[in-house]
Amino acid sequence: MTNREINHNNQYLRSGLKVKDFLSDCLVVAIFVLFLTFLKPFGMHEISFLYSGAFWTVICFSGYAVYSPTIQILSAWLLHTLPQPFNNAAVRLIISTLVASMVMAFLAPFIINFFFNSFENYWQSLPMSFLASVFIGGIIAGVSSIKSILIQQHKQSQQSEQALTSESERVVTIQNQQVNELINELPLEKRGRLICLQMDDHYLNVVTDKGQHLLLMRFKDALSKLENYDGFQTHRSWWVSRQAVAASKKEGRKLILIMENNLEVPVSQTYLAHAKAALDI
Repeated sequence: MTNREINHNNQYLRSGLKVKDFLSDCLVVAIFVLFLTFLKPFGMHEISFLYSGAFWTVICFSGYAVYSPTIQILSAWLLHTLPQPFNNAAVRLIISTLVASMVMAFLAPFIINFFFNSFENYWQSLPMSFLASVFIGGIIAGVSSIKSILIQQHKQSQQSEQALTSESERVVTIQNQQVNELINELPLEKRGRLICLQMDDHYLNVVTDKGQHLLLMRFKDALSKLENYDGFQTHRSWWVSRQAVAASKKEGRKLILIMENNLEVPVSQTYLAHAKAALDI
């Protein structure tokens, strides 16, 4: 894929995310419009629901058109200019919301006058308009901020899950590479899923689900190839794959592991505690 195609795809993804954020913000505003329509605050009890809904739709979405860019631009500016220890997300949001409320306070009287013909004194109406803007805009900004925090947390959670998945896949790849170095030493017909290893003098008996084969290899060298593989040593001359252990049994004070191919592997006292911990027995 060319750089131009990659940049085009990235721009498309960013545009998609912006549209998604815009639609989710509109949903928050619409819910708040319904809330105010049925609540009918500021002495609006005698007004019909339809007229109240139209008023709050205009006032809230006008507020969103004012608050959203004002808060985004001002918060970004404050991030680089606000001194410590006041430079944090909460302080930046409060300052940005107050400034946006001041802007909205100048616009709100015109909308109110359009619906209710109550434009008596513009300048005298500004304090009450500002308080109403702080109340309504503050709630919308707060809800949007909480929504953004939740979305960010969800993204971080997804990134953490992806990182864990990538790390798990990397570990599995390393494990497979190491065990394959050992398995590839076997004849083709014996290459399979590793079950256990047994030291036999100067030879190593490698047992897979396809059978077993003797290799001229030191037990210590084989263990070094399997240091990150999911298995453990049970005896000075035995190593087992944890996934291949089918069952266990006791013979007196001795623990015996029964592998999936019915091979019985002894566990010495030296490795007993480790074997029990690995198998949770």
